[in-house]
Amino acid sequence: RKKVNMTSNIPTAQQNLAGLVIFIAVILIVFSLFFISPWSKQKILTVSGTKNALPEDVKVASGILDTDYITHVFNQEEIASTVEKTNVWVKKATVTYSFPNQFNIAVKEYPIVAYRQTSNGYISILESGKTGGTVSTGKLPDKFITLKMDDEKKIEDLVKELHKLDSKIKNNIQIINLTPTKATTDLLTIELYDGNSIRVPLSQLTTKLPYYEKIKSKLSNGCIVDMEVGLYTTTPEVEASKTDKDKKKDKSKTDKKEDKEISDEGQETTTLTKQNTEEEANAENSDIQGVGKPTVNQDKTLQPSPSQD
Repeated sequence: RKKVNMTSNIPTAQQNLAGLVIFIAVILIVFSLFFISPWSKQKILTVSGTKNALPEDVKVASGILDTDYITHVFNQEEIASTVEKTNVWVKKATVTYSFPNQFNIAVKEYPIVAYRQTSNGYISILESGKTGGTVSTGKLPDKFITLKMDDEKKIEDLVKELHKLDSKIKNNIQIINLTPTKATTDLLTIELYDGNSIRVPLSQLTTKLPYYEKIKSKLSNGCIVDMEVGLYTTTPEVEASKTDKDKKKDKSKTDKKEDKEISDEGQETTTLTKQNTEEEANAENSDIQGVGKPTVNQDKTLQPSPSQD
């Protein structure tokens, strides 16, 4: 028997094109079926690296909802940026994917640099200058910096300046109190763990505070290092004596001022008395002169003249 020729008359290029169209159609059908099914929204989201931030808060900050398709989570850089901007604790976030539907948000938190003392307790201050929340007394570290100031802008500036200081200097700081004066509105009084204290403007903290390390070996315990204008040392006893002298001077000035006011009041009273006396005397003289002279309309009595014979 003769062999039947089974070779197709369709060109090879057209066959390849038809195969490609069929493959794409199958992929589209598969994806359509997947998005219709509940599997398209099932995803496992985990959070790692948290110490102070709550994992649930990080999930909320990511903006990922249960109703979102799994493809939404593949926009990893945008989700990480959203977490960094939304959660105050998160300094850096990274989103990773594991097959088939697992996603992990790894975070790096801002460290706590100080605690602000308020009537409601201690509030953590992060390296970014933002507040992290109230901390119970039992969870406070053994050594920490306490801030006694309420101005949020000055707190942010202070945290930035503290970040520039050497760790040896920062570890010696116990309390930072805002004590403004007429000449220096941002003056800080810093109490140290070694028993000394420093007065320095916030705007000059990083330039002047390192000088303390050079002179602290020559200081006795309980000294006050004043860096407001220049640099000199004093003690609380010396300042207390100056304060007493200033109080006495102020009292002396007040007494002199009161004496002067009393004297001025006496002179004014004397002057008013003289004026009233003169006015009364003038009034009496006027009354006396009025009695001696008849008035214009006063009747005159005519006496009869002697009769003439």
